[in-house]
Formats: sequence, structure tokens, C-alpha cells
Amino acid sequence: MFRITSCGLYLLLLSIAYLGIPVLAIYESQAGTFDWHHTWIGHPREAFDVDDKHVVVYTDRNVFASINKETGAIEWRQVLENKLASLKTSDAGILTVTDKPDHVQFWNKTNGQLIWDFLLPQDKSVGNEAPVLWDNGESAVLLKNDEVLKLSKKGEVAWKWTKPEKEGKKLKMIEREGHVYVVVEPEEEAKSPYFFINIIDRTTGETEKTLQIHCQSGFSHITYVGDYIFWIEENLLKWTPLQVKDIQNVVIQDLMNPTPIADEFISSQISILGKHDSILVTVEYDDEEHETRRVASALISIEKDGKSLLFKKFFSGQPDFGAVDFTETSTVRVYRAGQSELVLYLSPEGKEIKIEHDFELSGEIDYVKVIGSNPFRLLVVTKGSSVFCYNENYILWSREESLASITAAEFLELPEQKMWTQMADELDETVDQQAAENPLSRYVRRLKSHVQDLGQLPGWFVSHFAGMYGSTIQPDNLVISASEAQSCWLNLTDPEALYRDNFGLRKLLISVTKSGKIIAQDTSQRGKIVWSRYAPSYSFKEIHVVRSATVKLPPIVVAIGSVSDPVEGEATGFIRLNALTGDNYVSSIPEAEDFFEPVVTTTISVDKIMRLPIEEPEERTHLLAIYEAGTGRVYIYPDTTAARERFTAEFLPNFYFSTKTNQGVQGFKVVEGYRGSLKVLPVWNFILPKGEEILTSSKPQPYEKVASLGRALGNRNVLYKYLNPHLFSLVTKKGSTLKVRVMDSVKGSVLYETTHDDVDTDTNQVHVIQAENWFVYHFWSNDNRAKGYQTAVLELFEGKHENERVESSNFSSFDNVQPHVQSAVFAFPYPVNSMGVTTTKNGISTKAVLFGLPSHQIVSINKRLLDPRRPRDKPTKEEMEEMLIPYAPIPDERRLFLTYDLDVAGIQSIITSPSLLESTSLVFAYGLDTFYTRSSPSRQFDVLSEDFSKIQLLLTMIGLGVAILVSGPMVRRKRVNALWK
Repeated sequence: MFRITSCGLYLLLLSIAYLGIPVLAIYESQAGTFDWHHTWIGHPREAFDVDDKHVVVYTDRNVFASINKETGAIEWRQVLENKLASLKTSDAGILTVTDKPDHVQFWNKTNGQLIWDFLLPQDKSVGNEAPVLWDNGESAVLLKNDEVLKLSKKGEVAWKWTKPEKEGKKLKMIEREGHVYVVVEPEEEAKSPYFFINIIDRTTGETEKTLQIHCQSGFSHITYVGDYIFWIEENLLKWTPLQVKDIQNVVIQDLMNPTPIADEFISSQISILGKHDSILVTVEYDDEEHETRRVASALISIEKDGKSLLFKKFFSGQPDFGAVDFTETSTVRVYRAGQSELVLYLSPEGKEIKIEHDFELSGEIDYVKVIGSNPFRLLVVTKGSSVFCYNENYILWSREESLASITAAEFLELPEQKMWTQMADELDETVDQQAAENPLSRYVRRLKSHVQDLGQLPGWFVSHFAGMYGSTIQPDNLVISASEAQSCWLNLTDPEALYRDNFGLRKLLISVTKSGKIIAQDTSQRGKIVWSRYAPSYSFKEIHVVRSATVKLPPIVVAIGSVSDPVEGEATGFIRLNALTGDNYVSSIPEAEDFFEPVVTTTISVDKIMRLPIEEPEERTHLLAIYEAGTGRVYIYPDTTAARERFTAEFLPNFYFSTKTNQGVQGFKVVEGYRGSLKVLPVWNFILPKGEEILTSSKPQPYEKVASLGRALGNRNVLYKYLNPHLFSLVTKKGSTLKVRVMDSVKGSVLYETTHDDVDTDTNQVHVIQAENWFVYHFWSNDNRAKGYQTAVLELFEGKHENERVESSNFSSFDNVQPHVQSAVFAFPYPVNSMGVTTTKNGISTKAVLFGLPSHQIVSINKRLLDPRRPRDKPTKEEMEEMLIPYAPIPDERRLFLTYDLDVAGIQSIITSPSLLESTSLVFAYGLDTFYTRSSPSRQFDVLSEDFSKIQLLLTMIGLGVAILVSGPMVRRKRVNALWK
């Protein structure tokens, strides 16, 4: 008889475990079918027209990229690790300057490949001034310590120039006609300031001559326009050429005399922009007629002799400045004329172009760049981080770059189609109409609508029978192109009816951004934007789904962010939206209108916002609790009478929470104070030992469900999970020692703590995540025995022994129960930027821990591989029965990557959501790029595979039915004949 030895069974078990890894991978034909990836660059700071087909931009996310002028597609991009200080382009290529550490790098402008890299010495650093780049590839860089370095085509130092000691500290570098001009600006505190213009030979680095230009005290607004320096002294605008000392001046009011507000152009209030031979003088003033601040500007040109200025055009007061771009042949002034009109003025042509543009959706103009003259192309960047490209008549393409700065996101369940139909049918009725209509007429109307729906029956049959030839789970709609999915929402078409699919895979992704945008994306349409909102002066930090979709009640989200107010200062704003349309949600309950306004702003210091697990009875929305640490007050939103009554009766007696402090963590209980106000009482205060500081912490998963209370062992016994909803972990460091504490947020007790020595927390981040009864954290260890990246897991059980559990029907944090903790540490092959964990409908499927990597990938590690009970020795019979995988390092297996070969840059956060399929979890990662996919750690056990032939099953059933119909009479006839014999 054939037998398997224990050693053979051990090897067989290990082989089966790792043979299961490839099932997480996908076939090449499946790539992009159920997932989508959006490549972003961030908010453009400056753009450069490099050739007829491409424009190079660099952004606030330390990215520079080449964008196709005709389509807006990214041809290539470079994501830099260091801060991108400045960028220059020429026919030779692209020069970038980064700091901390300071690099000067030269790139190929065609494919974005690095040509050379010059690292400055540690005692040198780059300044804020842009470098100089010549067409032959040579460059010059201005350093903070008053030096200029010229670099050759190969990135080697050709010469160094040092500023004379007698000159000031504020330098400006300009290149003109084979010379480098280093202008030393006068210091404001100096009594007799001077300009020093050092004219340096480009080839040798020698100072040919130095011009000393006197200016009186009180100078301001120094501007470099073409070959001239402009500055303001008292009520005079002065200028001089760079090459020679020839000071000219004009009285500002005289220059502005053609304007109707010449007296408003006060020297202390104006600003000057310019390039080549044109300048734009701008002033902000109080408009008494409109009772607001307005911005006006005047376009001035420099005469050819350089001795006088010519007034060209006055741009009357606008709510916002807009932007201006100076080309070699013209000046383009762009500003807003109304809420939906963009105006372009081209000088010297004197041509004015008006283009339709919705500023409510995008925000004011932040930057413009002419990227084509024949045909005309204009790149427009708004304060909401939306990017548009226009010709003279309409928009050519757009990019919603605000999605490169997402600060928070939530999945939103869509209503069922029949529920959506009922909402659309009945939500338009007023309260009076609903009261006036009797039940019979309502029934008749509903019956008529159902009869009308019968016309869709043939199409339903066709679609379902056509699906016999396809997959059980139909792929997402691939008609949407990547450029269309990444375009800005322009609100030009009627909103689409949004409802979920049969398996709950279609959801809305609602994100809030740093630039003040709220954006909803359809997961089934490659992330196409369904609606967007822009909130001026907002920088969003959180978003909460306070109500899911129900009949007659659409889903509601609340976006929360900081608001910059020039008068009242920093405030916190709450915006409540209908999640299906993006419109402000206005309550239909009269009393709630006073407490539940769509937009609320408060100047209280908001330290923590908590979504409570109870709903207010009228609107059926979850309450939000707002904690103000300075006064110890707690507020609820909304604070209606009904909401307060339910909150006080059902939640207040057991309302505990904790917050981080400068010294550690503190816990509070919320109680009712004077006249019904809510205040906090300190319950506990955990103060860290001296020299110890907090690195990070974890919190329970918000929508988690636990399917099993215990863990079945191979011998049929059970280890009961310690399922405490108040658990959190606190990760701290002291020197090179890492300490992890598992704490209870209600009473502040430390349930477990562990330390790791020789851990590098200065250059490597520590990340932690928790789910159910376990914690997983990642760190770098310098221990010689196990140097490298480590991932540790802590798993909590009610007792140390099998079948041991707490003898109580109710759980309380105040019970003196100490969990038993099992732990293990595994060698991990990658550094980590962020972590997440899959969630499913009922929590039955095995979970997977998701790691966002600096290599722009997401790796999914099955929780079975992060099991502290993995046997280190030869597995016992019970361990084999339990299917425990023998202890080993986490494998470096690329087939575990959810992102396969995609380059998902800058992953900062990973969120997940369950679908209606227990096997499938929806995953969304954001940072610089955004990526959406599905994950099935336990494989798709609840749906038919793609290889299953549904048409063959149908034909088999039809064949069996025909056989039964044919053979049935034959059998009955045979039986009757047998009876007659």
C-alpha cells in the first residue's frame, strides 16, 4: 500500500501552499478588464513649449512630464523623490534642480531619460532662482552661498563665480547674448541701497564689468522685463537696461492717466509682471459700487529706444486677477468675465476671444500658457487643479489633476434599479401632492408604469441570452477611453441614472482633495467622473457617508475641510451633498433646516470628528460628533431636537473616545453639561516615558464584519478570538527601539506590548494596520541576525488554551480580561508606503493584507502567510489537518502584485469595500496616481468560472427535456402493454 512519510507530507504541504500563489495572478487578456489606472501629474506650476506636438510641465507633486498638445495624454513623466525647485528647457533638453539633497539633472526631452546627474557638495545648496540652460546643453546654476556654477554638456563644472563680499545677499541670475548677469538687489534695511549688476563672460566666468545703480530707500516691486530692470520708488516707476547704466522714470499716475481709476494705482499697492518688451501693472482696490475688492490691470509696452513707456490696454476691475502669458511676439491676458465666460486678449493684435467656461466647477484661473500659435492653443490651470486646453473657440481636452491630491475617499453603495425607479418616480412630489393623492390613484399610476416597462422585456431576454456566451461577471464598460475617464466634468449632459449591478461591483468612489474638489467616479466606467464640486478656499481632509440609499431618501455624504478666510482666519467647513448628483442636500423637514444647512462653517478648533453608529430619526442620517480640545466641548451634527433626544438616550451613556496628545494618549467620556451642552471628562491619560515619541497608530476597520467567533483547529477544538471593538495599537520609538502597544480606548489599559531593538525609524517608515483580532506592522530591522524589512503579526485570543473563553454573555472593556497574544515576525521583501486590508460582505473569505510599495506597486499577501501559528518545526498531524503553512519568509513573487506591470506612482492610502459577492473585495489606492481593482483572496468560489459554458448547460437541459418528453410516452405504453400480456 502506498504511504506518504511525514517529511514527504511536509514538503507536499509546502508545495501546495506556494502553488496556490499563481491563482492570484491574472491572464494578460484580463489586464484592464476589471481594473483601471489613472496616471496623474499634479497641479502644474509652469509649462514649456518644447516642440510642435508636446508641452513639458512641472507640478507641485515633484513631477515633470511631456503632454501631447492634441490629446492631453502623458507621453512620459518623471516622478522625483526630492523637491523639484525649478526647471528649464531648451533645444538640447530639460534641466531640473532639486533640493534635499541638492541635484542638478539633465534629461532627454524626447523620452524623459536621464542624461547626467550632478550632486552638489553637502556644504552647497541651490537657491530659489531658476537656472540658465543654453541650446548647446551647457547650464549655469545659482547657489545659496552667492556662487554661480557653470556645468558643461556632460554635467561637469566648467567654472565657478563668487559674489564680491561688499555686495548684498539677494541675487538674481539672467542670461542675455552670451553673458550671464548676476544682479545683487539692495537690502531693504540699507540706508543707501544699490543695485549691483555683475556682467560675466559665459565662456570664461570672468567678470567683465560691474554696474552700481543707486536707488532711494523705500524701493519695491523689482521686476526683470526683457533687457531691463524695473522698480518702484515712492510714486515713480523706474527702469534701466542691464547692459548700461541709463535710469529712466515716469510718474505712475501719469502713466495710468488713460484709465478711469488712475488714482487707485498707488505705488505701495501695485504689482508688476513682464517679459520681453511688455509689462502688466496690476492693482487691487476697494470697489464701492460692488462693495468688494476688485483687481484692475494695464498693459504697457517698452518703446524700442528703451527711454519711454506706451500705454496699450486697460482691463477693468474683476473679482480675480486671472493670468497673463508673455510670448516673444505677443502678450495674452486671460481673465473671467462672468461666471461662465473666459476672455482672452491678444496684444499687439488687439484681438479679444470669448470662450465658454464654468468657473463654479473649476475655480478661478491660476496659470495660463500659450502652447501653440498656428493653430492657437492655450493651456489653462485653475485653482481647483483642473487643466484645460483651448483653441480660439472651444475646449480641446481637459485633465482633472485635483485627483492627484486626494486626501480622503469613500465607496458609496448605489441603489438597486427598482429602488432608483421608485425614487425617480416619487421624489419629485411635494408634501402637499403626496397628501392629496389617494392610494388608489397611486396604485393605478404604479401599475401603468409597470405596463410600460413590459416594452423592455424583449431587450431583457436578448441581453440575458447574449450573456450566455460571456463571463458570469461581465467586465466593466470598455467604451470609455482613458482620456475621457480622466477629463474634467463639464456638466454638459443630463445626469445618468446610477444603480448597482447584480453583484454589487458597481459603486461610486467619492473623493475629496487638497485643492477643494469633491469628485464622484463610477467604478464600472473606468473611473469616469459622474459629478464634481468645487469649494473655493477649502482644503478638504475628511469625507463621511452619513446615509446610504433608501426609497425616497438619496444617499448623503458630508465633506469636511479647512477654510481660509482673509477676515475670520482659519475655520472648519461642512458641506452636505446628495451623493448621486453632487447637489447640496436641503432637508425637507422644517425644523431641520435651522440645524442641518447644506454648508456650515465654524471657527471652533476642531480636533477630532467621529461618525457615530446611531441615526437621527427624521433624516435617518448618522450623527457626527465634533470634539474641541481647547474647551473640552463636544458638538453633534445635526443638532436637532429629535437627534439630541436619540443621542442622549441611546449613545451618550456609553460614549468614550481617545485622542493623541503631545505626551501620549488621553481617553474621555462624554457627559451632558450645563443646559444640555456636551463636555468631556478625562477618564485616563497614558503618558509616554521620557524620550519616547509616537510614530503611528491603528484603528478598527470601519465597516468590518466578523463571520466566526473562533478559529477551528486541526483537532476540532477552537481558539476563541478576542473581539474587542475598542482596541487600537500605538507604535512608538525611543532611540533605535521600537515599541508596539495594544490598548483599550475605553479604559486606557495596555493589553499587550512588545519591543524590537535595532530598528531604523529615521529613514524607514513604520506602518501598522488592524482587523478583527489581529495587527500587522512593517519596519526595518538592523539586527545582524535578521537585517532587512520585517513584517510582524499579533493575534489576540480570549484564552491561552483551546476552548477557553470569557464566561459572559456581554462584553465590557471594564471587565478584567487579559487576552492571550500569539506573535510572529516574517522577513519581508519590500519597503512599504501604505497598508490596507480586504473586506467582504460577511467576513467569511480569507483576508489579504495589501501593501503599497515605493516601487509603484500593490502587493497582496494572504493572511494565511501572516499567521503567527505557522509551524517552525516539522508540522504535527493537527497542524497539517489545519492546513497551516510551514514558517518561511514572505515570498518575493510578482504574481502577488494586484497592479501586475502598471506603474501606480505615489501610493499613500488603500481603501477597500465589500461587494455582494462574498469572495470579492473592491480596492482603491490613491496618492499621486489612482488605481481600482477587485481582489479575491479565497478565489471566486461563489460565481461560475469564465471557462464554464452556459450555452452548453442550456443545450443539455433542453436535450434532457426533449428526451423526457419523447421517452415518457414510450415508457408508459410499454408498461400498459406489459399489463395486457
